[in-house]
Amino acid sequence: MSIKTAQSPKYMRCFLILLALAVILPELTETYFFDIIVQIRQSIHSGDSGFLILAAMASCILYTIPNLLFYLSFECLLAYVNSRIAFSLKVHNLILGFCFVLGKTAWSTLLHQPSELVTSLVALWITLGLVYLTKHKARIMMPRIFIGFQVFFFSQWLNVMPIFAGLRTGTSDIPISIKIASDYLQNTYILNSIGFAFIVPMFLSSFMTAMIFRMYMTNLSIAEENYQRAIALETMQNKIMDNRIYQEINALAHDLKTPLATIRGLSSLLALAKDVDKIETYGNRIDQAVVKMSEMISSFLYGTSRQWIEVSALISYIRAQIPVEDEHIQFTTAIEDNIPALYVNKIRVARALVNLIENAILAPCVTNEKVIKLNIFKALEDVVIVIQDNGMGIAEVDLNKIWQIGYSTNNTTGLGLPFAKQTIDENEGTIQIESQYGIGTQVIVKLPIIEKGEITCPA
Repeated sequence: MSIKTAQSPKYMRCFLILLALAVILPELTETYFFDIIVQIRQSIHSGDSGFLILAAMASCILYTIPNLLFYLSFECLLAYVNSRIAFSLKVHNLILGFCFVLGKTAWSTLLHQPSELVTSLVALWITLGLVYLTKHKARIMMPRIFIGFQVFFFSQWLNVMPIFAGLRTGTSDIPISIKIASDYLQNTYILNSIGFAFIVPMFLSSFMTAMIFRMYMTNLSIAEENYQRAIALETMQNKIMDNRIYQEINALAHDLKTPLATIRGLSSLLALAKDVDKIETYGNRIDQAVVKMSEMISSFLYGTSRQWIEVSALISYIRAQIPVEDEHIQFTTAIEDNIPALYVNKIRVARALVNLIENAILAPCVTNEKVIKLNIFKALEDVVIVIQDNGMGIAEVDLNKIWQIGYSTNNTTGLGLPFAKQTIDENEGTIQIESQYGIGTQVIVKLPIIEKGEITCPA
């Protein structure tokens, strides 16, 4: 079900409520109209123009209320119809104007109420024009209420201002009485001045209200566009990371060849062996190879999978993944003695470190010989792995961008660092990069030390 269809019953209820209020309004405001007549008489008898100004203001308010109710009620009715039959804004305004005139005429004829159709129509078209400026394409009532009240109120002053008497405005009893009293008291200029003092500021206020809602809708539209772009960017980044994982799967498949070759070779020997001791030895080695394959597959498929691994074994695995054959690259490793074993997802962590070292290898170098140092030591409760190179380094303005998927300073895919950071974070570690442009880069990875007594080591 669409949003418009879901809201259509609400629009119909609003239409019925507002129309009912407009119909019963004469019963609710009868005493107020009588008070206006009393104030006009007091003004004539006392010669005090103040009573006449109060009477004019009260009449403008009482004429504004039914006009606003009719306008809002037909807006709700058309919103209800539009939820079922879509039509353009021009058609919407034409139908609204027709319904407004028909409703006001029927209300005035059946209930014998003053209509002042000319000023009401002027106010209606000004309101529709200002609402159009707000860019509120949806049937939102809030801007219509604020703008409509201001416009319908200041337009009612046209009925009581003597200067507009020749424009067929103020043709009902009370506006005529106010203008006759003003002429009798010879203060028509005061009533005209007061009227303009309301019309000009209220018109500017209604225009500013429309502009405020327009700015709000513009900002809302920009925020929506940014949100959609962010979703599209996140989707694209997820696809890129999926592609990176596919590449890592290829690397894993390559690594699985070693235990598979072991199993295949031992199985051939097992078929030829006649010595029971050799059969048992070959069987144990096959079993170890199978366990190794199982660990490798589990480590890659399940990010939460953890295994105990000695740091030296981890570094040996990494060195096997990045054979450095270029004579211009000097790769050194230094491991501190007595470093405790790590409890991590060894395959993923190894692949993350391989990505970091490969980045160091690919980084442009300021000299002919590239030096890459891999240092491992213990610091408080962490095992610290430092990868240092003498490359060109990273500019300070780019340091905050290096973790973004797809961003690269070396014309690479820009996936290595985000993958490495995600993997280290999953293993409750931290990673940071320190770099000086023209000097080199240092990557610091910290992995937590976990006592073996806290976690049972898997068989």
